Amino acid sequence: MIRLGDIAAVPDPFTLEENVNRHLGQAYFWWFLEEVLTRSFEGQTFTGNEGRQEPYKFSALHREWALLAQYNPRLCIQAPRAHLKTTVLGQGGPFWQMFKAGNNELVDGVYFSYKAELANEKVAALKRLIKTNPYCRYWKDLKPTAENIIDFFVDWGDGPVAEVVLIGSGIKSATRGRHPSYVICDDILSDFANPLASSELRLINRIFRQTIMSLPANYDDPLWLIGTPQAYDDILYQLAANEEWLWLVYPAVKDWGTHEVQWPEKYSYGRLMTIRKSVKPDAFEVEYQLLPVILTNQFLTREDLNQVVDVQLRPWNLEKQFVNAGGLGIYAGMDVGKEVHPTHIVFTLELPSGTLITLYQTFMDHLSYPEQVKTVNRLTEVFGLTRSYYDATFNVLDDRGLNQRWIGRVFTRKLKGDLATGLEKRVFADADQPGIVLLNDRRFLDQITMVKKDLKAVETPDGHADSFWSTALAVRAADDGPSFLDMGSVGMTRK
Repeated sequence: MIRLGDIAAVPDPFTLEENVNRHLGQAYFWWFLEEVLTRSFEGQTFTGNEGRQEPYKFSALHREWALLAQYNPRLCIQAPRAHLKTTVLGQGGPFWQMFKAGNNELVDGVYFSYKAELANEKVAALKRLIKTNPYCRYWKDLKPTAENIIDFFVDWGDGPVAEVVLIGSGIKSATRGRHPSYVICDDILSDFANPLASSELRLINRIFRQTIMSLPANYDDPLWLIGTPQAYDDILYQLAANEEWLWLVYPAVKDWGTHEVQWPEKYSYGRLMTIRKSVKPDAFEVEYQLLPVILTNQFLTREDLNQVVDVQLRPWNLEKQFVNAGGLGIYAGMDVGKEVHPTHIVFTLELPSGTLITLYQTFMDHLSYPEQVKTVNRLTEVFGLTRSYYDATFNVLDDRGLNQRWIGRVFTRKLKGDLATGLEKRVFADADQPGIVLLNDRRFLDQITMVKKDLKAVETPDGHADSFWSTALAVRAADDGPSFLDMGSVGMTRK
């Protein structure tokens, strides 16, 4: 006799709405996130921006990630702590690859983290999401006792159509030979609390380039890298120069001046500032603003600069004639780059109070020295100059026709200290002291923060603290005041 308890419950057939969502979810990653993955969180809530418990849902930020991921098989995204980068890309991504598996297809993936234990935890968490998702009610778990291994038959009610597999691994255990359908690399550089030594970063860089990048069998097979950077020479930053990769950075605070944030539904500017006070500025800069750990001892922080940034200030439009009707002082500075670093130039206007207003600044990327000289001379004619200094340590511009109103300064340890102190005084000036007002330009401000307290500069994909030294030179020119010695007319150049 067959007892009632011996008969396995047959899942309900899919409704028309579920079938529509299933097909659209297989075609579009963002639809899968919003209509399928969210069903794994039914009954769960998250703490919203106002402190209220709200239904679990994704935001415009997460939809953007999904759209980018679907059409970019080589994707590197740096995203803040607690902004669902693992849920959306690290777990939602593999789940979507399984969900859209074709007939008779084996879809196998590898999930890399810094340590195997962490990777296994994330695979186990994803397995729980699959088993609780009503769209997977016909799927068969082929390894029900293995918490850290995903191995399912995909079934939509008419029998198995595909097999899907996902295993976890530590990044240093990666080996060549196998070619999975997709690869996820999530937090392969440890974390802020346990920063890696430079030798270990180089080891992971080498493993990623020599092993991980060769794992997918085809270029269209996804290889996604998500995490938080530790240094400007780690793999999360090195990929910025690789044209095959889409490389994106999403700091929690998008704009300090306007208080624009990435995920306002959960983290308003005010809430982020509360978190910043709680975790301390250094940790916040790394975990939420994605500043590499190496830069937690900056000479000037972004918070320092925010005090002197004017979000309404715009750089002078070079198509318009500049007229200095009041005869105010125009002071400029230029940090001359080498082959791998851009030259940066900044022009400032001195108000009667002595405060400097940034008129114009630019990075001269990929310009030869003769082209740089032409650009500098043209800008000199536009603005006119009262006094201007440039870095003449390597004498690369002296014999190329640079306008004589530019005075070269050879960088010594003492001069660098004086320049840094002069800029610092302007940034922290009291109301009755001459200060400085900076343009709200991300690269310009970021590079000012790339000088550490020992005055050594950090090399980054955007430069080598170039705007710090050019701005410090402009401040020094203003502090030295007007001079007509060793200066020709605006149109005169060195022979």
